[in-house]
Amino acid sequence: MFFKQFYDNKLSQASYLIGCQRTGEAMIIDPVRDLSKYIEVADDEGFTSTKAAETHIHADFASGIRDAAERLNAQVYVSAEGGEQFGYKNMPENTTFVKDHDHIDVGN
Repeated sequence: MFFKQFYDNKLSQASYLIGCQRTGEAMIIDPVRDLSKYIEVADDEGFTSTKAAETHIHADFASGIRDAAERLNAQVYVSAEGGEQFGYKNMPENTTFVKDHDHIDVGN
């Protein structure tokens, strides 16, 4: 399993790229809007980013979750919690809403 943390000191925000060397599948977690750093590392490591997830709604920066869905055709995973007032709205078709105890597989 591959794991890389990306940390933005200005935002005090961490995001991650995890990947399976056996299958070449990768997932971006809590992406910022500019996906280039994840794409570059994934390419260098021989991965294809097929999934992206947000651990919570990010009100403090522009998230890259929609860009990952559209630009990378990634399956997107976001929380089903939050209800009408605080939940995700107008998400792309390739979005899966998850709850506690749901599992997301990356690779094998």
